[in-house]
Amino acid sequence: MKYSMFSWFGYFMKFEERIKIIADAGFDEAMISWEDEFEPWALKKEAFPEIVRRSGLGITNIHAPFIGYNDIWEATRLEIQPKLELFKDYIRDCKRFDIPAMVMHTNDLDDFKPDLDKGKAFFSELADTAEKYGVDMAVENVSRQYLLDYLLEEIEAPHFGMCYDSSHDFLEAENSGRILKKYKYRIKALHLSDNDFQEDRHWIPREGNIPLDEVMQEILSVPTIETISYEVIANELWREREPIEFAGTVLKSLTINE
Repeated sequence: MKYSMFSWFGYFMKFEERIKIIADAGFDEAMISWEDEFEPWALKKEAFPEIVRRSGLGITNIHAPFIGYNDIWEATRLEIQPKLELFKDYIRDCKRFDIPAMVMHTNDLDDFKPDLDKGKAFFSELADTAEKYGVDMAVENVSRQYLLDYLLEEIEAPHFGMCYDSSHDFLEAENSGRILKKYKYRIKALHLSDNDFQEDRHWIPREGNIPLDEVMQEILSVPTIETISYEVIANELWREREPIEFAGTVLKSLTINE
């Protein structure tokens, strides 16, 4: 089993320094946010892959930016076309930089009235692009899990699947592992972390209340899952300590004895 950590984990440092922390802690790979970093340490996203690989890490996936996902379900075809092309470009970037998967959301947190046909049309065309380039497209379980449930039922393309986020899943009692059990064989990416059932804390596993032993039992029953990936954010107490200690604690939290 390989282990991966998201490149942003709560410490304000240069991208290169954060990647070095992940590598020095003993991880095999990193997940990266696919958008430029700005001041005080500006860096173009196209520079990320070389920096990650130069550190000795592989790249698990990119995470598409947060750019108005509700539009996918509400806008007209003409209005949504530029955004569709932008996401297709992200998939092409994965092919260009030899990155196996792209993670994206279904929707934003704002209230809206989704048109299921519009959402299906958008994600279906994007899934076709992912098939063309051989890139996995992992749609994350955020709020309104019924939308992801709908997409997974309607789109059966081999490269189309789910990014399972444990913190998101256990914020609502009616979810709490349901989508994991139903679609675990469609998992294309993982965002593992913990919370207190109150907010999306993204704590280190075992620091909150999520029954992660049960979660891991489901995940480890899927033979195609080869990487355990953490999306964790250091809280104020952790940020008083060294980032290498934080990353090392993350790595040990769900280590599998093989």
